[in-house]
Formats: sequence, structure tokens, C-alpha cells
Amino acid sequence: MSTELGGVMETLLITLYIRAKDAKSTNPVINDRKAAEIVKNIDYDFKKFDSGTLSYYAVLARAKMMDQQAADFIKKYPDCVVVSVGCGLDTRFSRVDNGILHWYNLDFPQVIAQRERFFAPNDREKNIAKSALDPTWPEDVKTNGKKLLIISEGMMMYLKEGEVKDFLQILTNGFDRFEAQFDLLYKGMVNKGNIHDTVKKTNARFSWGVKDGSEITMLCPVMKQTGLINFTDELKYLMPGIKKLLIPFLYITNDRLGIYQFKKAQ
Repeated sequence: MSTELGGVMETLLITLYIRAKDAKSTNPVINDRKAAEIVKNIDYDFKKFDSGTLSYYAVLARAKMMDQQAADFIKKYPDCVVVSVGCGLDTRFSRVDNGILHWYNLDFPQVIAQRERFFAPNDREKNIAKSALDPTWPEDVKTNGKKLLIISEGMMMYLKEGEVKDFLQILTNGFDRFEAQFDLLYKGMVNKGNIHDTVKKTNARFSWGVKDGSEITMLCPVMKQTGLINFTDELKYLMPGIKKLLIPFLYITNDRLGIYQFKKAQ
């Protein structure tokens, strides 16, 4: 089957392909067999991403660490609600599902249409075919008083600063309380997508980044930062051989996970 995804939407195919390659490797990190199945059924030149060695390990490290952080939240609040913003063709629901939580996938209508080709319906997993900047999407999320986790992976770096601010306001206007776990680009990589080993093969560009994650609370002071995790903490174990020499550099330039809390004032 062919897929028509351009611009930022095309970048979801990078992470999909990396997870598929991992599943077929001898020592998989994520072992996402669903990703491998999807890749086999999409007519797209995935091979152009094969030269992205650094991206390969970085994406797997990020996915593993974000899975763990989500799983920790779910263990603490088993009947929680999770929203995956800019979900793409991710399979995190199946990787962390505990059998009782409720999950929402949010992405552009074109992306959700692709998801619905490959994923069977599930009563506890719903799709929302809207932009993350559509202020109406929180209305589609039913929390029923349960704890809420907002996850964003591989999305916010493609937003302009004003759009990031708008997104945060949508969250804080739309929900009474939540924890947010945001994948954040290092600010030194803004406008450098053309040198990134896989993103440069698409038309997407990095537009916004951070130094330490406090930039989120500057844009949205009602949110409180409670954590910052550099994905290199896991990447250093995955990088092979001589490539480990890059680790000190990657601690500066790699993505990091910002963790935030919000509770509406009474």
C-alpha cells in the first residue's frame, strides 16, 4: 500500500522504520514486531534512512526510556488515561498496556487514516483525528476523574515557539490536571535539520528547542517542571564500539525528556 505523508508527517516513517529494523535484529531493544509488519505493507523508500546510524540508536534509546517513564506512571495509577500527542504509527499503547487503562492517539487526519489501516479497533484505545493545535481536541478525551498522562514524542521540535505556547495553553485550558512527558530537542539543533542524518531526507525542519526544559514553564508558568532526563543515559549503552566516543558530545546535543505537572487553581 502507498502512503501520502509529507513534511513533518513524513518523519513518523523514520521512527517506524527504525523500530522495524530493531525487531528484525539479533538483539532487539524494543522488539516492535507490529512496526515490522507495517513497514512490509507500505510502498515507500525506507532504505534512504539506512545511513542514519546515530538516529537508529537514538530513536531506540528514546523509545525505551519513554516507555519506562510511561510505565512508571501507569504502575502508580493503573486506571489512568493517556494521550499520545503526535502519535504517528507508534505502538506504545501495546508496549505499556496493563489491560485497564484508556489511551487516546492524537494526530493529523491523514496520519490517523493510516493508523486505521494497520491497527485493529480496541475499546480502550481511541483515535482523535485533529491537529495538536486544534483547541477542541481535549473535548474528545474523557478522563472521568482519572489521572491523566500527556505524552509527546518527536513532535514539539517541529513547532514554532508561538505554536508551542498555544499547545501548552490548549492543555492547561482543556484539562484540570495532568502529568506531561515531552520529548524536547536541544536548542543548538534548531534550523539544523538539514544536517541530521535522517530528517535531512525529508522536508521537515527543526523549529524549536530547549536547554534544560525550563523553557516550557517560561511559556506556560502554570506548569511545574518536575524532571529532566537526557536520553543519552540509555543511548550510551546501545552505541557500538568506537561510536561510544561521541557520548560526551551527545549529552549536549541529544534530545531530553521534560516532565511537568499541572493542576488548575481552585
